[in-house]
Amino acid sequence: MILSFNGRVNLAVRKVLEKFPDAKLYNVTGDVTTGSTTDPNQIDYIKAVFLNTNNTSVIIESIAFSEFGEPEERKGPLYGNAIIEWPIPMDLPQACALKTQAGYLSPFHSVVLHNLMGPKISNPCFTFFSNSGQVSVDVVTGKVYTDN
Repeated sequence: MILSFNGRVNLAVRKVLEKFPDAKLYNVTGDVTTGSTTDPNQIDYIKAVFLNTNNTSVIIESIAFSEFGEPEERKGPLYGNAIIEWPIPMDLPQACALKTQAGYLSPFHSVVLHNLMGPKISNPCFTFFSNSGQVSVDVVTGKVYTDN
């Protein structure tokens, strides 16, 4: 059985927390290295970033479809996002279906799971990046929106 996007992120979260138990998920980027797609199962590269203690971050990257390298700690703060409470209530295929149902049909080349900090507190979202712009899906409400 092929693991879903969230299943693969779950592997990354577990691997990071084994070595850095205080780390908190910050964002996840999934890329389609072969071009663009409308199928979220075509994402073949994942990079997860975590906030960690002592003004550090932790990064883990996939080295195969469902396999990750060792987590790396890096110095310096991260800005712009709030932490993501893991697990989230929606998997990427569901977000992709909601995006499509809302009429956003362009193939995407990457997707980012993040929780943007802004003037008000929001929910985490999947943001799909395509040649025609970006579309986001709130993982709690299912709301589909675009800023372009």
